[in-house]
Amino acid sequence: MNKKLMALAVAGAVTAPGLAVAQITTGFATAGVASNAGITLYGRLDEAIMSNKFSSNGSGTISEVKKGDIHSAGNAIGVRGREDLGGGTAAWFQLEAGAWPDGRLDSAATTGSHFGGRNSGLGVSSALGDIMFGIWDTPYKVSMFTWNSLTSGGFSAGGVIVGNGDTTGALTNPLCTTTVSNASGSVTTGANGVCVTEATSNGTAWSRRVNNSIQYWSPVFAGLQFRLMTALANYQSPASAFPNGVPKPKEYSGNLTWARGPLALTLAVDSHQGLRPNTAVGGEVNPKDSAVQAGIKWNFGIAEIGAGLEQLKYANNAAASAVNNKMDVKSAVVNGRVNAGPGQVWASYSATPGGKSCIQPAAFNPNTGTGNLVIGSAACGDAGKAKEMTLGYDYIM
Repeated sequence: MNKKLMALAVAGAVTAPGLAVAQITTGFATAGVASNAGITLYGRLDEAIMSNKFSSNGSGTISEVKKGDIHSAGNAIGVRGREDLGGGTAAWFQLEAGAWPDGRLDSAATTGSHFGGRNSGLGVSSALGDIMFGIWDTPYKVSMFTWNSLTSGGFSAGGVIVGNGDTTGALTNPLCTTTVSNASGSVTTGANGVCVTEATSNGTAWSRRVNNSIQYWSPVFAGLQFRLMTALANYQSPASAFPNGVPKPKEYSGNLTWARGPLALTLAVDSHQGLRPNTAVGGEVNPKDSAVQAGIKWNFGIAEIGAGLEQLKYANNAAASAVNNKMDVKSAVVNGRVNAGPGQVWASYSATPGGKSCIQPAAFNPNTGTGNLVIGSAACGDAGKAKEMTLGYDYIM
């Protein structure tokens, strides 16, 4: 079942006087905080008028859908501060929460709406770099900002086709599913006796903001910087929880970025263990999945263009008697923008050929696409082919 998504948007990025007095760091700054001492209140508002078209599937069992929306992409309000400790060392903090100026959302679905649900943490900065503790975008996700030329978050391919989804939360706990359900839009929960107090991330996405993370950000050497990250699995299950072993969730992420003049390059890797545990008898509870991403951007002054490539590898977690369910997923993106008066016109195209090195189950129906091997939003074979095309205009006030 081929999937197409086309979005046409007119977006307005609004900076309220007196509220956003510090730039949001998404590139190569050593620390994602204001450089001046003291405390800063900041924020960003980005509204878009959208026209969406969802094409029908090949068999016609799903009809074409057209609809409009007012969308808030990546809006936030936060506070950050920095205190010099002497000797070139400083302590800093950041607390950031989501903001939705387009309407009131269901409280059960806004897991990031409490103060600190977005990039937040405590850090120490020195000539040796930064060490940060908290909830923050992984280095792998940060690398997407290198090739990304779109200012309106959800319209970018990052976290959609590239990355096979976006997620926020603690490392997976198979005993509890405090995640937002794609079917209902509400938070799904397990029994209180085994449930967690933090939202847990899904185990298939690679555009990730992870709770309980520890990160190191190096200084910038001649335009070169690297970031490293791991996370503590504070919701690991007890040894007696499952008949075939203990899921031991782990994540390691790193990136290398270089920027000099108009050119920027990035290379990122991410490794997951135990984020897709098969807790049935004979299943693999600690499958090892991996991701590699490379990106480039060239800025012409009046315009820029960026491109990225990604390779995801999902390991087999099926029992020995079941069909092997490993899958490799490739994707690519090209995007760019051109300055136009006080705003900019931007466009993006991304695609995936569907999952490879995988086996479609016997129950798979090629006419409807049902019964196929699916991991996250990726599906095996031609039924998993997908592309996203976006065209928009930002007016910046």
